[in-house]
Amino acid sequence: MKIKNGLILATCILGFLGCGKENNISENTLFINPNTALPSINLSTLTDTISYIRLETNEESIIGKAHEIVIKEKFLYVRDVDQQAILIFDLKGKFISKLQKKGDGPDQYMRMERFMVDEQENYIDVFDFRGNNSRIIKYALPDFEIIKEIPLYLPLANSMRKEKEKNIYYFSSQQLENQIGNESVNADIIAFKEGQPPVALFSKKIRSHGSSFSPNTESMTTNRNGDIFASLMYNTTFFQLSGMQANPVLTIDFEGYGIDNSIGLKNIEEQKNYLNNETEGLASFPVLNIFDSDIIAFSYYFKTGIRNHLHHYIHFKKTDQIFHTRDIVNDLTTYPDKVYLSSYFYAVNHEVLHGDYLVDIVLPWHTNEGKIIEIPGVGTVQPEDNPVILLMRLKEEYR
Repeated sequence: MKIKNGLILATCILGFLGCGKENNISENTLFINPNTALPSINLSTLTDTISYIRLETNEESIIGKAHEIVIKEKFLYVRDVDQQAILIFDLKGKFISKLQKKGDGPDQYMRMERFMVDEQENYIDVFDFRGNNSRIIKYALPDFEIIKEIPLYLPLANSMRKEKEKNIYYFSSQQLENQIGNESVNADIIAFKEGQPPVALFSKKIRSHGSSFSPNTESMTTNRNGDIFASLMYNTTFFQLSGMQANPVLTIDFEGYGIDNSIGLKNIEEQKNYLNNETEGLASFPVLNIFDSDIIAFSYYFKTGIRNHLHHYIHFKKTDQIFHTRDIVNDLTTYPDKVYLSSYFYAVNHEVLHGDYLVDIVLPWHTNEGKIIEIPGVGTVQPEDNPVILLMRLKEEYR
């Protein structure tokens, strides 16, 4: 494995992005052979302690399907797609309150697609998808009184971020079909500034026949400086999003063991057939999880047999240490057996880095395998309990 600095020559189809104003040239390329990934490493090589936030489970706080978890300075926020609600917990996991106002009233939302919490945790923005009548509803914390509503264009997308200083929104629409003006587009990113029309980045035209799919539920990450980064579906370059533009920051070269990303220009059925039948021994869909001053981390799938296995790549810049592995084994505690440094694994979107801590989300219904498990110092966790959040403190030399 090595990093090569150099100019990557690009044509309009490099990365299969389509022609446009996007800059498709990356100056930094990481060459990585997925076959050289270690079978496993111990968690203790990365972190020195684990702490748990066990989200309280009772009749009021039970979570149907957590799709997004946001950890802030005061509270922790969970978006439940089954209940169309946001549940709030303190940082010890105690249930505080719930925003659940699905309906057609003036202070209600029809379909909660996304949410954002302001830095001071004074209000929540709920992105209410209503087609041409979509909007943001701003609710005060902690009483959930409506502050105001803002009409807003909301495309179909799997994740989004806001560039706060410029009021610019970015939606990772991947190959979902959206309408911009009179044109249907399958853009990877849709960007717009408040009061201005949306712009499609990496736009392409594919025959979807009304269907689509995504290999992950989160395609974006924000670092500690507030910089926004995106991973595209059929592309091995990661991009920083700023000022309505996408600028490449790192390209991954799988040294001949990557999928043929040109399949992204084919129709959905051809894509599925290719991924199901022709990708044995190939790496696919890298997603940037951390791009910070001290750490770069991404994950990708590598297919062996009929299964796609998640691989991890972590580079600590202070020590220039690199870890490339399939599994991260928890040798610090008894629960869980493995951890995953992925912002989308099990379809729970979250940031992988929080301060000096790596973050993983454990779903007891899956991890416990039907058993009641005792966590020393925490208590029992039952299969039907709410998610458990792992905070794994980075070793001192990596902080």
